[in-house]
Amino acid sequence: MLKTLPIVLALALCFSNLGFINFGGHMSEKPIVTTADARAPHNHLTQDKNAQAATIEELYDFEDVAETPAQVVEAEVIQRDENILRLHWDIVPNAVKYEVFIDGATLIAYTNGIEIPISDVHKKFQVNAISLEGTTLQNKIPIRNIDTNPTSPRTTTEFDKMAYPPIYPVYSWIPTSGADHYEIELIKDGQIIRRYFTQPRQQDDDFDLYDKKPVLDEGEYFWRVRALTSDNQPLTEWSTKDESNSFVVKHRIRFCALGDSITHGGGSISAPPSTVVYNWETYCAIPIKNLGRSGDTTAEMLARFDNDVLPFRPEVLFIMAGVNDYRSNIIGWESVENLEALRDKCEHYGIKPVFLTPTPLNPAQIQKVGFIDMPPADWQEQQKYICDWIRDQQDFIDVNEKLTDDEGNLIDSLSVDGLHPDAEGKRIIGEAVAAWLDKYLNLASHE
Repeated sequence: MLKTLPIVLALALCFSNLGFINFGGHMSEKPIVTTADARAPHNHLTQDKNAQAATIEELYDFEDVAETPAQVVEAEVIQRDENILRLHWDIVPNAVKYEVFIDGATLIAYTNGIEIPISDVHKKFQVNAISLEGTTLQNKIPIRNIDTNPTSPRTTTEFDKMAYPPIYPVYSWIPTSGADHYEIELIKDGQIIRRYFTQPRQQDDDFDLYDKKPVLDEGEYFWRVRALTSDNQPLTEWSTKDESNSFVVKHRIRFCALGDSITHGGGSISAPPSTVVYNWETYCAIPIKNLGRSGDTTAEMLARFDNDVLPFRPEVLFIMAGVNDYRSNIIGWESVENLEALRDKCEHYGIKPVFLTPTPLNPAQIQKVGFIDMPPADWQEQQKYICDWIRDQQDFIDVNEKLTDDEGNLIDSLSVDGLHPDAEGKRIIGEAVAAWLDKYLNLASHE
């Protein structure tokens, strides 16, 4: 399991209004976008009408990586013969993909950027945001950056917009035209501490990497990526270090959040947790450390508590867990046993546990997108068991009721895939946490 509205859109409009004039020549007729197309491999250099349906499980699971390449990486960078135009824009909330009109063709991007091999890098273009149903959410998206013949990848992480870096970083970038796979390095205090090589696959399907290892030690970090050919020759230089791909890890953080992908972040099928629009922590004015890990059950959170929570010694730990339990046939009482154990651990170490009721599901939407397993028939019964226990705790925040429709399902408009609340849903969660914190801090100030 995983992969603001006014603020982000306002910021987007502040960027340069480049590339919004229809290019010369005949623009292809806008094709019909199907659900199958939204599940297509991220083939953004293929015309939309030729997109093929495929499951994109890698957006909801950790990517297969190796720490050493199959063969030695050559030192010399291969020169690309073709001209390359690279565009980078802000994520549009609820957009599953983006149409790029250029030179008579319709290209598709599943992340917020694209590299286009083109005869003339000065061609005019237009980028539109598209929903799962194929409707246009925004025409002529403002472009943040235009690069011609780039020599290194552009990273798309937004660590500079986060109060604290997530404990499980997700590294993301604009796919490099012609790349077979990528090399990623995590650097701490000037020393390379991790090196990953992604598995070969279509270049446009390869735009993020979920780190399986927590980043725990205090220090200054940044990450970088470079594109490689099939024989491990560098196709680009390393990406450039900047504030968006750099972060500082500190201990003794007052407020932390333990959870699964709802806490970790990401949404609208294709947007990874490395961007802030789908992180509920973004909508809480008080800084919170993200200890979420996509895919976690309550048992997995309990198993990693000592390793992942204790180094930060929080005063308050927000715990949102359970959705991966009741969507995978784990009985409610088993989930509650794990939550009780988490509560007991918190109390043993002097941490105040604050439980959030887990988010509901929308089976009809899950079935519509077609790449997430359908939940068992009794998921609402198991969810209710967990929610009832949470509502009996001393400190809890009931976000479930704010996200649930009259039939007990996740409100249609709050989730593209029926599992992960998107931008508006994350705002609801973040603001509920902020309201609890306001009361908590106000009481603390009068003690």
